[in-house]
Parts: sequence; C-alpha cells; structure tokens
Amino acid sequence: MATNNLKENTNWAALSLTRFVLAFVVMVWHLKEFANITSLQWLYNMGSFEAVLGFLLISGFSIGISISNNKEHFFKRRLQRIYPVYLACIALTVAIAGLHLNITGIATLIANVFFLNQVVTEVSYIPAAWSLSLEVWLYCLAPLLLKLKKNQLLYLIGFSFLCYVLYTCGRTLFNWRYYAGIPFGLNLLLLSFIWLAGFNKATSYNKKQSNAIIGLLLLGTAGLTIAIQTAYRIKNHDIDLLITDLPVFLGKTICLAIPYFTLVHNAKITAFKPAFTKIANLLGNISYPLYLSHAITFVFLKKMQVTNTSLYIITALVVGTVLYYIFDFYSRKRRRTY
Repeated sequence: MATNNLKENTNWAALSLTRFVLAFVVMVWHLKEFANITSLQWLYNMGSFEAVLGFLLISGFSIGISISNNKEHFFKRRLQRIYPVYLACIALTVAIAGLHLNITGIATLIANVFFLNQVVTEVSYIPAAWSLSLEVWLYCLAPLLLKLKKNQLLYLIGFSFLCYVLYTCGRTLFNWRYYAGIPFGLNLLLLSFIWLAGFNKATSYNKKQSNAIIGLLLLGTAGLTIAIQTAYRIKNHDIDLLITDLPVFLGKTICLAIPYFTLVHNAKITAFKPAFTKIANLLGNISYPLYLSHAITFVFLKKMQVTNTSLYIITALVVGTVLYYIFDFYSRKRRRTY
C-alpha cells in the first residue's frame, strides 16, 4: 500500500498546475460556442474529453494517497472538499439559467444535488458535472477498492478499458451517445479505468507496473482516436484530408501526455521555488470551481451581449477564484495547515 513517503515525496504543486491546465483546456473547448477562439485553437485541439481523462487519472492517484494514509473521516473530507463549491455552482446556474418549477424540474435538481445525474437523469445542471458524478461514485467505492487484491484491481482496469473501447467504436458505428449523456451510471463501467489506474499507482508497491499500465491506457486511448478518424477518412474517400486532422491528433496526444509525465515522472520534476509553489497550488485550487462555473459564466456573458474573448476568459477565472475563496473552506484550511 501507499506510504506517507509517497505523499511527502510527491510534487503536489506540479499536479496542481496540471489540473489547472486541464481545466483551462475544458474551458476553452466550451468557449468556442460563445466567442472567437482562433488564437486558442491549439488549446481547443487538445480536447475536453482528453482533459477529463487527465483529471480522472490525477483524482484516482490523489484519492489513493488520501485513503491509504488516513481512512478516518474519508467521506467527510471528500464532502467538505466538493459540496460547498458544487452547491454554490448549482445555485449560480439556477439563478442565471432558471429552473423549471414542475415535478420534473425539481426532481432533476434534487438528483443533481445528490450526484445522481447520469444515473436517474441524463441532465446535468452543470454541464461539466457529469464527470464529477462519476468521481463521487468512485469515492464511494474507494474503501472497497483498497481491500481488493492487486490482480483483482488490474482485472477491473482491463475490463473497464475494454468496455470503453467497445463503446467508443459503437459511438462511431451506431451513433451512440457521448459520455456526458449516458444514463444508468454506465460511465462507472466505461470510464473508471483511468481513475483506477491512478488509484493503483498510489496503492501499489510495483511502481513500474502501475506506470506501465497508465502509459498503455493513455497510448491506447490516443491510438483509438487516431484509428477511428483514419478509418472514417478512408471510408469516405477523404484520405487526403487526413493531414488536416494532424493538429487535432497532436493536441489530444499532448493533452494525454501532460498528466502522464506529471504523474509518472513526478519524482523527476524539480521542486518549485516557494513563490511559484504558492501560485501553482492556488491555480490548482481554483481549477475545481473554474471547471464547474465557466459554462454558466459564459451563458451570463452572452446574455449581456459580450463578444470579447479575453473578457470571457478573465471573467471565468475571476468567478472561479471568488468561488474558491468564499466556498472552498476545506482546501483553504488544508493549505493553512501545510
């Protein structure tokens, strides 16, 4: 199992900075619906889904470290971390976008409050919260996962990845839904592989094996994307257009590579200077509220007829920062403790 040495020897500032970069990628990806992002196309090419996979990988590792070192009050710590900001973002969303005052609307809101979006309803009041719902259910399973034998955990990782590959192919062949709209909690089956891989790294003594698993999963994910798009071009006799897909292939691969190298080669990352560590940790802390609040912030700005791209980005960052300082009591308390 993981030890305190792994927790102490991890460059958490580097992981925090990575989380912010991933949140920024997701924000830019959604920004395309509201403003001109020509100058940010390279970030858009990195892909919001790939960024979500990076989030899940780091989350699995962090949770594995947390529960291995301190099982007491694990669920309380998780609730303190995610709920205040989440509820604040739901309230912000309802205030700006409104709420259908009928049984269906209220029931959907309640389902979202208890992270049952993507389980009993396909609607997420906060668009990005579909992945948070998945994380919460994985948090609930963490104590059980910690008791599994290593080969059992590896089987789960492999089975989930196989389901992901099959479903991704099905999305192309049969136009199955994107992961954000899948009901019945099926994302737990389809996408838990990368979270479990991070969890496995945190709780396994065999670091070479756990690192290799992460690398193979991310390489397989990138390879699957390239293979499907290449097959699509060949099928439609557009093989000459494949060169136009190269920036997207490169962007998505880079987006997967960033969390890989930050986590797998974390020990090789030079420790940041104190001032930069504080900045990196702050950016990491605001990544969560930024991830949840940017979409409704953009909706509000569009209602105000704002068109300036920089203003969209700055406002989203400000809102995320304000939400962190007002509602993320747990992270600020933890930061002071350190």
